[in-house]
Amino acid sequence: QHSKVFMENEDGSEPRLIRKLVADPLSRAVAIVSWLDYIEIAMLAWDSSASDAEQLPRICDERIHISTNGAICDAAILMPSQSETQRVLLVVAILDSERQVYFLYLYEIWTYNNSAPSLVAKLPLPFDIATPLRIVPLPAFPEHFVLVTEREIVLASALQLLSGDIHLYSQPLPRLSNDTADLVRSCCVAETAILSASDVASSIQASKEMLRSPLLGRRTSATASPRLRDTSAGCELAQLLYISLQSGTLLRVCAAPVPLLLLTEITPASMNPVYTKTGDVMLHLGRESPHLDQTVFDYVFLSGDCTANAIARITAPNDHNGSERSFSDTSESAVNMDAPLCWTFPVLENQSPIVDFTLQKDRTYLTTGYADNGAVCRAQFGHVVRILGNIRSDADRDSSSEPVLVAPVWSLYIPSPSHSGHLVWCAVMQHAGSYIPVIEDGSGGWQIFEELRSVIADRHLMFISNIGDHRILCVFRDSIDIATLECGSFQTDRLADAGYGDVFTHGSCVVSDTGCAWAAVAGLATHQASLHVFRIPAPEETDKQDTLLPLFKIALSHEVSCLRIFTVDTGVVIVSGTYAPALHMYWVDPGSLISEPTPIPIDLKLMQASGKQEDLGDCMDIDTNPVVSDIYVLYSSTSLYILVGLRDGRMVWSASDVRLFAGMVNGTHGALPLFGEATFVEVGKVPVSFASTTLQLQPSAHAVFMCSGLPYMIKAGRLSQLEITPCTGESNDLESIHCIVPLTTSAVTESTGCEAGRFLATFSTGGASVLEVEFQARCSICPYPVDSEPRRVVVDPDTGMLLVASVVRPQDATDGVAFSTSCLKVIDPGTGSICAEVRFQPFELVCSLATWHIRGLKSYRYVCVGTTQFSEQTDGQSGLTRQAVGGRLVIYNLKPRRKPRKTQLSPDAGQNMLVDPGFELKYVWESDRNGPVSALSSLGDSYLVVAVSTTILVLKLDIVQRQLIECCECSLRFAATSIDVCGTNIVVGSKREAVNLLRFTPAQSDGTSERLDLVHSARFGANTADARFLASDLVAGVDHNGFLFVVGVPGDSVEFALDFVLGMHLGIPCSRLQVGRLVRRLDDCAHIVPWSGMPSMSSRSQAECLVVGAVSGAVWTLARISRDAFEVLGCLEQAMMDMPPLHPARPLVTKNDTLNRARGRNSVKPVGVIDGTFSTLFVDHLTDAERIDVVRSSPELMQKALTMSRSDTFTLDSPDPGAQAATIIVHLISALNRLSVC
Repeated sequence: QHSKVFMENEDGSEPRLIRKLVADPLSRAVAIVSWLDYIEIAMLAWDSSASDAEQLPRICDERIHISTNGAICDAAILMPSQSETQRVLLVVAILDSERQVYFLYLYEIWTYNNSAPSLVAKLPLPFDIATPLRIVPLPAFPEHFVLVTEREIVLASALQLLSGDIHLYSQPLPRLSNDTADLVRSCCVAETAILSASDVASSIQASKEMLRSPLLGRRTSATASPRLRDTSAGCELAQLLYISLQSGTLLRVCAAPVPLLLLTEITPASMNPVYTKTGDVMLHLGRESPHLDQTVFDYVFLSGDCTANAIARITAPNDHNGSERSFSDTSESAVNMDAPLCWTFPVLENQSPIVDFTLQKDRTYLTTGYADNGAVCRAQFGHVVRILGNIRSDADRDSSSEPVLVAPVWSLYIPSPSHSGHLVWCAVMQHAGSYIPVIEDGSGGWQIFEELRSVIADRHLMFISNIGDHRILCVFRDSIDIATLECGSFQTDRLADAGYGDVFTHGSCVVSDTGCAWAAVAGLATHQASLHVFRIPAPEETDKQDTLLPLFKIALSHEVSCLRIFTVDTGVVIVSGTYAPALHMYWVDPGSLISEPTPIPIDLKLMQASGKQEDLGDCMDIDTNPVVSDIYVLYSSTSLYILVGLRDGRMVWSASDVRLFAGMVNGTHGALPLFGEATFVEVGKVPVSFASTTLQLQPSAHAVFMCSGLPYMIKAGRLSQLEITPCTGESNDLESIHCIVPLTTSAVTESTGCEAGRFLATFSTGGASVLEVEFQARCSICPYPVDSEPRRVVVDPDTGMLLVASVVRPQDATDGVAFSTSCLKVIDPGTGSICAEVRFQPFELVCSLATWHIRGLKSYRYVCVGTTQFSEQTDGQSGLTRQAVGGRLVIYNLKPRRKPRKTQLSPDAGQNMLVDPGFELKYVWESDRNGPVSALSSLGDSYLVVAVSTTILVLKLDIVQRQLIECCECSLRFAATSIDVCGTNIVVGSKREAVNLLRFTPAQSDGTSERLDLVHSARFGANTADARFLASDLVAGVDHNGFLFVVGVPGDSVEFALDFVLGMHLGIPCSRLQVGRLVRRLDDCAHIVPWSGMPSMSSRSQAECLVVGAVSGAVWTLARISRDAFEVLGCLEQAMMDMPPLHPARPLVTKNDTLNRARGRNSVKPVGVIDGTFSTLFVDHLTDAERIDVVRSSPELMQKALTMSRSDTFTLDSPDPGAQAATIIVHLISALNRLSVC
């Protein structure tokens, strides 16, 4: 903080609220505008003794005060002329409260004295000009500005204000479809552009017909260079502006003193533009000119409340900022100003209030204030996958059925048959019992590559891959061939024959840096399995005698189930899995080809006995003797990972220091150093397979795809940490991927600006598709059109349908309804289509929503809705008032429609006929209540818990009588806000009383009826928004003001009050709390510990977090960590707070630190909670030297970090204790963030 200004009256009697800061283009002054009729101007002083890079402005003590005697609409400081740099011109748009007329005031201030400002001009705006909204100065044209009103854009200058010229040149803004004004939300000034002669001529002619001003086109500044206009060429230099409208439209405005205002609507390049409903913030970031005489781009940052923050890349006129070009040159290459395109890249996709949200696997569904009426959004964290199209063979092009495509599938690259020197990507797949190679044609389709088909036709192909640009290794069941492309056709050389009664079953190859290839092929004889290793020389090698013979032949005791070969720094590694089950690893020294390969035996049973098991997918039966289905090796600069996929859907991995590998293969470090502790991961229900992320001669050593239904991407991340992140997308077919292979190398996509690659995927249901996968994991948000204000959202666990309760306003209704009401919609999350909808009574709003599934001889699937009813009354003094008069409990049956509907999607999307899920809501039962039904939850299979104002009811379903029976009830002191159930315990969040814990006792066989008792309560004055069970004896809650707390059941059951465990004020209002995980990923972090005791909640994962939705649109997560990690992060927070004020590690806080979230707000100090903001600042925003500086400043922090490292399994390279401690802390924070943060 270098300078600070408090705005107050001129006499200092009272402070004033600041509305806007107006900056001077030459940094001479700052105008501080209040909300009413007061402006304060602070002059800036610069330190002339410092260098240009070190100069900082200083705000002078003397202030200049201006009282406008009218409401201020906007203000701006104009660019001065070159001869008057000490003159400050301030333009203010004012509403005269007495005359009710808008004026433009022009104030003059001289920087060499601090005298009072002079009002030099006062111009009344014509009555046909609407309310002024913004004043935008034009930096390219001194003393000129653009006035933006509700209906038009006006071009004006200081000379017009001084002369009293009211003939202002304007252009109308676009209007909405209902002929109402499309108001301007934000605008920004960009760089300049040179307009063509036709644009200038048409604009001048239009302005002459519109205006009869004596100042038309007159230059008003000493800086009017002859270059600004060349009348012979007819070109004009114009200032570019970008404007966003309320409807989401982006405009580009070209302004020049001709006068000229050229408005052009910007066309989004993508079908789903991110900038829809842009906010009040727009900032021009700069211009990019990739190549001379090509398209240039302007980058604009878009932001604001209830919008998606994004960066827009907009095509701009190509004048190269007017650098060194005359107008005679530009007249021939003037850029067409029509239809500029825009690409948008998301930065922060949710900036709108979260009303409700729910968690389901790797997806989060939110009801937010996005756009005008709000929206239901699906948020997913992972690598975004888009389906680009489907692959169909020639026989299937005229057929409506999908081709029958099954694994295996391979990908390779070959020289283009039509373009010399180019490579094309080829996919080889099995179709109708034969193997067919296909390549992309020029029109985006696929065609059969006949040259390669002649090589593999009618052969039983086991493996195929590149071993060079023109050579392909083909492993057939009976032979191994090398196909070389020469003169447009393949020449085949035989590498080996299987022999009589022998077959080849698997193959793998890799190309080294020297150009030679290494191949490993598994064979199977009558009584013996074997492994053959070949060295295939590079084409330029002259001595090829005996080099094509197998270098080694290794006898195995069991048949090979999978095979991989890799190159590492120390040599060639061959890994094979067998049906024993067992895993074998061999190391080959390329420099000593006569020596036998070194075996590294690995026993899967030892791995299973010593390993730990984590959950990544659905629960499944575990095979005690798993068979290896695939293997992959990842390594970084310090660690080496062995990934083993099993046929039962699990993946096991373990890591070791890569520097121990050489000693391991020499036998100096034992036989099992790689698997000190293996980790088993439940991935899916089908065999696990791996695939490289790049189509290269050497497989990717840092990232790999893992598939067992849903694909995951595994990376050897920072600090040698293994990262397992899911792939996400809009299509549900991603969960049935059988195999995936790369098609192209990575490239940056224009639609998102992210690095992505193209892949071919085959599905277990049949068919193949081309996918685009982003390599950088991110949180993507997809809104669903609801056409009303969504309030509550629930996912039906059986059908996966979204149940959305929304508010229908009179202006939003399409059926002419004249009152506010609510509706319940069933939305298919896969397509976003609305399957069913019911409308409630007039003046009835939905308060709560829950599903109730009763399973037995006959299952029932119910949707329970709690509402509140109100009446509207008109009072002469206070206007329209609403008063609650009661509520209803309504129950519907969600059932499939008897006659499913079929819909035909656009053929351009590459999708065929889809069957509508066909669900409908059938009315079952309702009950009127004397208060709002604020919360609902099912209790087992037979009971329903209902909160009606301050009363908690338990209802029982009587199947025979087909009605709900009230069993018992319990009254609270304050109204209930939420209900959660764990076994027979019920937690109720309430207003002003935090949470209440109730216990339900079912009916007994001796005739005792049901009973509901209040057993515990936490009364510390929190207005609870939501409360959830973490365990049967642990409850978490959050209040509307943002106070997050966890309370526990006291050890002494006699004690009525709940024990306060932890709490923290988030500093922002919150709306909802859930227990779950935002990210469906797995990383090995021993410092994430489960919440205490979950005997009745075994279905919940141990790595779950508290997830809080805030009104600002943020999603907070809270994970429980070990005591060692808590102490280290606590010391880190204190060390960062104790750093010097200007140190990068010290956050910007007030003098007493009371307003910082980590130090507590509103006198609520954090108890047992560490603020993750400091951790993120330490990892992401500090250099290595700054981190070491922080660690060394606290000896306690360094000692605790080094002590904690004894239980971790990673290598510390630096001998410096400070550097070691910093590395340990970064490793800890990164692991915690990957588990809990989206």
